[in-house]
Amino acid sequence: MRFCSESRAHYDNDVEYMNRTMVQEWNEVVDHDDTVYILGDVAFMSGSDAGRIVNRLNGTKILIEGNHDRKNLLDATFRNAFAEVHKYLDIVYNGNKVIMFHYPIAEWDQMHRGSVHFHGHLHGNTSGLEKFRCKDVGMDATRRIVISMDDAVAEALRGEIKGHH
Repeated sequence: MRFCSESRAHYDNDVEYMNRTMVQEWNEVVDHDDTVYILGDVAFMSGSDAGRIVNRLNGTKILIEGNHDRKNLLDATFRNAFAEVHKYLDIVYNGNKVIMFHYPIAEWDQMHRGSVHFHGHLHGNTSGLEKFRCKDVGMDATRRIVISMDDAVAEALRGEIKGHH
């Protein structure tokens, strides 16, 4: 809350309330059989506490490791809350190549052919890549607890295709 006070103002500066409400908001939009990609920086708390919260969230969670997750990943409760953990992941979603990495990167695979790049890390700050098919999908940027893959891809596809090199 201290680092992202603007996007979390509606939580009334109460961390326990924020954590409870975030779980509720998540579970209202994510079904048990949904797959969710989390692009890092899950929680600023102990790994065991964070793992217990993540375990309350619906869906199959896949973590793209963020810089603030490294220590927590040493904790079995946190690590086991995720079906998979990656540093970098690329998938094809509805015919679109999607590159996921915690950090915004200036060059990503197949960018010159229209692939999209999703990242976190910036907590709503700008990267300079916003005009391209590069999108910060973190809640501090989107103001949503989760964003559907359909919406995220559609929004990213409105960006320019970034040239090669």
